[in-house]
Amino acid sequence: MFTVADAQSLGVSRRRLRGDDLLAPARGLRMRADADVTELDLAAAITGGIPGAVVSHRSAARLWGIPLPFADRAEAWTPRTPLDLTVPPDASRPRASGIRAHRAVIPPEHVRRVAGVAVTSREWTFIDLGRVVDLPHLVAVADHLLRWPRFPFEGREAPWSTPARLAALVEQAAPRWGIAEVRCALARSRVGADSPQETRLRLALEDAGLPAAELNVPIRTPGGVRLHEPDLQWPLWRVAAEYEGPHHRSSEQLDRDIDRAERLRRHGWTEVRVTARDMRDGCRRAVVRVAEALRESGWEPGRTG
Repeated sequence: MFTVADAQSLGVSRRRLRGDDLLAPARGLRMRADADVTELDLAAAITGGIPGAVVSHRSAARLWGIPLPFADRAEAWTPRTPLDLTVPPDASRPRASGIRAHRAVIPPEHVRRVAGVAVTSREWTFIDLGRVVDLPHLVAVADHLLRWPRFPFEGREAPWSTPARLAALVEQAAPRWGIAEVRCALARSRVGADSPQETRLRLALEDAGLPAAELNVPIRTPGGVRLHEPDLQWPLWRVAAEYEGPHHRSSEQLDRDIDRAERLRRHGWTEVRVTARDMRDGCRRAVVRVAEALRESGWEPGRTG
């Protein structure tokens, strides 16, 4: 990636800079169409010429690995995806193509550096996303920040934030557009969800009036033997629900899933295995299947347990 000014100073013509083998991710920038460029590379090139600019909103979420709706996920990013930037309120709003500009005050303690590029903190990014994603996805972001990590897989022992810290930040950020949605999302967040799909399923079950589930809590025998740690469970009725994503399609994983369900069944549990088909139409089929399992185990609608 390079600037038009630098290229012209080396004698590159305007016609050459319009070649089909080059892309213009933002005004004044060019890059090879076949170059392996990341969003962080683009952010470094663009922010270098904009005083006070901080990568924010969707772009910050992708850089931090925060879950977003499918179209905004990291693997969907291309050099033509607009870069979200926030500049101070008294600064001119960048209007170049390739930039989605915002103006706001960002507390200095919530500006981080990623490979030298200024980026909003994970917590402040949650605040910013209140304007750009729907409530279920915003709850998933909060769940992502609050979940306790699994050290062997992630190399960290503490969550990215806590309910108290996020609540204090919401009050600090108010009033602003989207803060009501952020406040609502925080109220519906839970510590324990391991994926956005788990959050989506939980919200659908709650909205349908089903009792609140425990999240990713181990099921143990009376003797203390660990049987499994399901995504959601209702111990009073011995019902568990497990969302099975694409990684469950392998024959080896399928065998393990079947063994797991049989092991739970032998100890008096019913496991509902939820797939992508069950998650369509607002998780309608998943809600029906979980509700049926709970009723068959003694739950009565209107009874919370």
